[in-house]
Formats: sequence, structure tokens, C-alpha cells
Amino acid sequence: MGQKKKVGIEMNEQIEKVINERKRQDKKWGEQNHSPLLWLSIIGEEFGEMCKEANEYSFSSDLKRIQDLQTEAIQCAACCVAMAESLDRTLLKDLTEEER
Repeated sequence: MGQKKKVGIEMNEQIEKVINERKRQDKKWGEQNHSPLLWLSIIGEEFGEMCKEANEYSFSSDLKRIQDLQTEAIQCAACCVAMAESLDRTLLKDLTEEER
């Protein structure tokens, strides 16, 4: 049971980091409403940075790379959330609750 609690705490901490990253992104760039294709380009760039850090770690075993990997994972997740928010504001805004 203790491990389940620990996993839940860790998940909440990581979700909080994603929320904080979304706030940082909004403060830096304002509300972003892009086409799905542009969003995928942005997310792809973030995913590529995450892959780069994983690759760098595999050759060095430097824990700093794991911290950088976690940062990139949080940024990538935040970009995915930003895309979902944007889709709600734009392409999905006219859907009724039943259609969602």
C-alpha cells in the first residue's frame, strides 16, 4: 500500500510541474492557437529535445542528463496540454456537451 501512495504523490508532483510549465508558457507567449499541424511540429521539436537528453544520458550516465530529460518531458507534456486547450478554444468550441 505504501508504494501506491508514493506513486500517487509522485504523479501529483509531476502534474503540478506540468501545470507550472503551462503557466510559464502562457506568461512568455500568451494564448497560443495554432493549427493541428503546427502544434504537432511544436510538440515534435519538444519530443526531439527529450530524445536528445535520453541519448546523451545513455553515453554518459550523468544524472544531470536525467534532470534535463525530466525537464524536457515536462515541457513536452505541457505542449500537449496547450494543444488540447487550443483545440477546445478553436476547432471544438461549438461542440455540445453531448458531442464531447
